[in-house]
Amino acid sequence: MVDFINEVEEELRKDKYNVLLRKFGPVIVALIFIIVAGAGYVEFQKYSRSKEARAASASYTVAAKLAADGDLQAAIARFVALAEIAPSGYAGLSFSRAAGIKVQLGDLQGAVDLFDRSAQAFTKPIHKDLSRLKAAYILMELGRYDDVGVRASVLAVDDAPYQDLAKELLAHASLKTDDIVSARTQFTFLANAPGVLSGVQGRAKQAVALLGARLEVPDLAVDVEDLTPAGEIVAEEIAPQDGALENPAETSDETPEETPKD
Repeated sequence: MVDFINEVEEELRKDKYNVLLRKFGPVIVALIFIIVAGAGYVEFQKYSRSKEARAASASYTVAAKLAADGDLQAAIARFVALAEIAPSGYAGLSFSRAAGIKVQLGDLQGAVDLFDRSAQAFTKPIHKDLSRLKAAYILMELGRYDDVGVRASVLAVDDAPYQDLAKELLAHASLKTDDIVSARTQFTFLANAPGVLSGVQGRAKQAVALLGARLEVPDLAVDVEDLTPAGEIVAEEIAPQDGALENPAETSDETPEETPKD
């Protein structure tokens, strides 16, 4: 009798499982398919990004060699062509390198345009701001002080990575437009505020002293390509597993004049 009852209970359990399987089986199969397909898609995306980054690295190296060999126009063309198709890090850096060569060739407006494109291409705010700052320095050299004021004001807000350099730029722009009061105020702030970059603070103190003695303040002389090494941007923008250069610093022998605030 006990065996008969057990058999009946077993059959009932099987019937219950079959009902559940018929009801939820398709859903379970669909979920398994989605999980497997999703994992496959993620791996494919990783592979694709890695492949793109390796190709961009190779193309970037070719363009950098052209620049080093003095074939500047060809280097510009290579960098711009790469920037149009490369991942964001290499795109921003390629536009920036092309802009630097434009500066060498004396095409300052062309350099501004390329630095603007570089800022659009980068994903990290610190690199976007760096490209914008470089463009502002060039506009300063072009004498477009109103444009400098507009651009540098955005970069000079508190906690911005290049706020000290941007405030220094604003002070010089004020000086160039004969707004001595504003220039003196800005230089005085930079000369005395705690935490200001040492290079900026030293130049600001000199400017305050010269203004006090009614002497001319030297023009701001900063090489835009000295602000940060190209390799540093590659290292931060592109993870090694995505195909970054093994030694990004080899892409540039530049030494940063100023280090942005964290």
